[in-house]
Amino acid sequence: MLSFNLPPIIPREDLFGNPERTSAQISPDGKYLAWLAPDEGVLNVWVKTLGKEDSRPVTHDRKRGVRFFFWAFDGKHLLFIQDKDGDENWQIER
Repeated sequence: MLSFNLPPIIPREDLFGNPERTSAQISPDGKYLAWLAPDEGVLNVWVKTLGKEDSRPVTHDRKRGVRFFFWAFDGKHLLFIQDKDGDENWQIER
C-alpha cells in the first residue's frame, strides 16, 4: 500500500474570504485614499486623508458588500455600484 505525505489543506477562508484591503485609489485631487475593506465582516468603501490617521468607512452595507467603486471627477464624491439582494439590477450609488 502506498502512503503519501500530502500538504495541509488550505483553509476555505484564505481562498474565498474578504481581503484585509483591496482596490486602493487616490482621489483626483490627491488628498484622499479610498479602498475596500471589511466593516463588521462585509466589504465596504473606506477613506482616509493622505498623511493623517483618520480612516473611516463611508458605506455601511451589511448584506452583500461593495465590490466596485470609483472617484467622481470632483474628488469629493465616491460612486459605487450595488444591486439589491442579488437581483443583478446594478445601480450607481453615491
